[in-house]
Amino acid sequence: MSFHRNVVASMILTALILLPSVGTAGPIFDRVTKTGTMRVGIPFNFTPQGFLKPNGDWVGFEVDLASELAKHMNLKLERVKVSERTWGPMLAQGNIDAAFCRIRHTRSLDREFDFSVAYFHDLQQILTLKGSFKIAADLKGHKIAAVQGTSSEKAAMYFLRKMGDDNAETNVISFPDAPSCFMALGRSKVSGWMDSGLALLEYASRHPGRFELIDASDSAEALAIALPSDDSAWRDQINFTIQDMAVDGSLDKIYDQWFGPQVAYPFPRKRPVEIWPE
Repeated sequence: MSFHRNVVASMILTALILLPSVGTAGPIFDRVTKTGTMRVGIPFNFTPQGFLKPNGDWVGFEVDLASELAKHMNLKLERVKVSERTWGPMLAQGNIDAAFCRIRHTRSLDREFDFSVAYFHDLQQILTLKGSFKIAADLKGHKIAAVQGTSSEKAAMYFLRKMGDDNAETNVISFPDAPSCFMALGRSKVSGWMDSGLALLEYASRHPGRFELIDASDSAEALAIALPSDDSAWRDQINFTIQDMAVDGSLDKIYDQWFGPQVAYPFPRKRPVEIWPE
């Protein structure tokens, strides 16, 4: 009898251990709730996402978005400078609670971090010298630059083939990095440079009025806030706040300030923010 009681007790204990925790808040949510402050990684070298003006002011779309996010959650904002290379380690090590940095929600990154709903949708575009081409189809038969080994390189070949270019593979000129692509375009060694629209905007903004963007794809790429994994309460709070900002118009106001028709390089919204039902 004692043996059977021990077996049953052991089975119950094992079942309790295997049961998933329900309704428990993670360490980030608990800390933010207690301190009233959220530490957010924001870029300082991406125009117009987040950059430093000559006078030292830190401005940009994601700078304003982080400020409005904290305001909507009644939290103080601690801004932390991050780059493409540093946001991941800083988030993984707990130095920040969330990260903006023109981050695309990909399968590989999803293995390490959680993500918010998309607050921005980017797409592949082609940067050309202003007045060179009227529509995308005019680039058929022309040389297009792309960064070697990237999705943009494949997208450029697909784009030219779609335009009926029989020499699509040889007309895509691969370069080791973005600055090399931009230099080749500026020196007219290529007729266009294909990359994500935001990456192209960053370079075009350095020479206002000299370049223009041409849409080359309808496939939108989601940009989202990267978050620590396994903290669903914190992720939910971020998601609900982004959706509230989309509903009350504050997200559109920030978007139009940086990407609206009145700016040097407008970037019309490609997809709406996903709003969940009550």
